[in-house]
Amino acid sequence: MLERIVYHTVAIALTILDRPFWLYDKYFQKLVRLPEHEPWSDDEIIRAVDSASYLDGTDERLVKISENTVVKFCHDWETTVPESLAMELVYMQTRIAAPRMKRVLQHHHAEGDSLIVMDFIPNSQRLEIVWPTLSMWSRLKIILTMRLYLRQIRRTLSSNVPGPISPTPLPCSGLQLSLDPLGPFPTVATLEAHYRKQIADAEYYASRGWSPSPKSKPLPTSVFTPLVFTHNDLNMRNLLLDDRGVLWIVDWGFAGFFPPWFEYLGMLYAAQKDNNPESWQHCIKYMAEPNFEVEEWMQKMGYGFHHPLAS
Repeated sequence: MLERIVYHTVAIALTILDRPFWLYDKYFQKLVRLPEHEPWSDDEIIRAVDSASYLDGTDERLVKISENTVVKFCHDWETTVPESLAMELVYMQTRIAAPRMKRVLQHHHAEGDSLIVMDFIPNSQRLEIVWPTLSMWSRLKIILTMRLYLRQIRRTLSSNVPGPISPTPLPCSGLQLSLDPLGPFPTVATLEAHYRKQIADAEYYASRGWSPSPKSKPLPTSVFTPLVFTHNDLNMRNLLLDDRGVLWIVDWGFAGFFPPWFEYLGMLYAAQKDNNPESWQHCIKYMAEPNFEVEEWMQKMGYGFHHPLAS
């Protein structure tokens, strides 16, 4: 009870700060857009990619082909197109600091058959590296920035079909689902049915003595709507802080339309999985839109790290 009172008190204080911070961002912060250079042909890009070295310090397979441009190696065309569309949507319709998607190419390589050509973010470090060194005020600015960013993301576009931006339903990725892609889910009802099945799975694990019985009812239908646009992979590796104090969001490969609590649980599970600092984990509920009832239900089903349903 005390924890909830503290949460609501802090959340109210942050909500009061949201408005002046929004005004500050809109009228005093310059829109962050990197200059566009190198009008290269597709063949020139491919030749540069084939001779470039991997970029150090990144999880994804990235190569830097010029001072301003990196190329991401993607696994397949089906998932590359939605990622590029997500990047374009965010770049065109929000003030979020995110790399511009310059081009998408089909090209066979060791990682797959697709490439995304995008901005290189100069003079930046992963948030997981710099977070421990930041002052209280710098951390507060990041919290307020994330709140502002996530409101913008949720308002960009809507859909009645869960998952990536696509004319047809595609498999969905995210730690709120599994360690591997699941679906596709052509309707909200099919996504809800997936979570209903988790009760039977959890009871099975309990019958084997692997975990306690959840003794839970299904999640109410109301928690699965509306579907909002979601980054869906906001771990600290996908947040970059540059030398001007600008917070960048990168890697939109898991983005799509999901229930509002997906962003919160995705951030929380990623922080647990990566063993991020407690100070960061504590701040997540103030940045994303938490649903504590869903979180408790998911915990009973075994979600979190490490849990048996993740396999």
